[in-house]
Amino acid sequence: MLARYINPMKIRQTLGRKDWRPPLPWGDDGWLIASKYKGQIIVTCADYGGNLWIHASISRIDEMPTYEDLKLMHKACFNNGFAYQVFVPEKDHVNFHAYVLHLWGRLDGTPVLPDFLEHHIKEYGMKMV
Repeated sequence: MLARYINPMKIRQTLGRKDWRPPLPWGDDGWLIASKYKGQIIVTCADYGGNLWIHASISRIDEMPTYEDLKLMHKACFNNGFAYQVFVPEKDHVNFHAYVLHLWGRLDGTPVLPDFLEHHIKEYGMKMV
């Protein structure tokens, strides 16, 4: 059981206990945390290629989650480590719900993409504001 790698109470604490219900087990590797209003987060952990990865999704009943919702889920489920939205070719797209957004990231928070910011700073002389 990989759910031992996810701390659902810490996630709920970050989300805000007054706005989110107690976590419920989800399959053998994750948790479902429902909003007291109109949404939920599902977070799971699985081994891909010898590395543990977190998959987190946030959904609302009748509207797309906002960017602020996505940022809150990122903070809660990934401890501000690296996480990614993935856009696949249309033939590979799977959609079980019209109003859901997903993030994936390694459990240890390690980046798996190049450091694009460093490249742009070196290449174009860009500076952070």
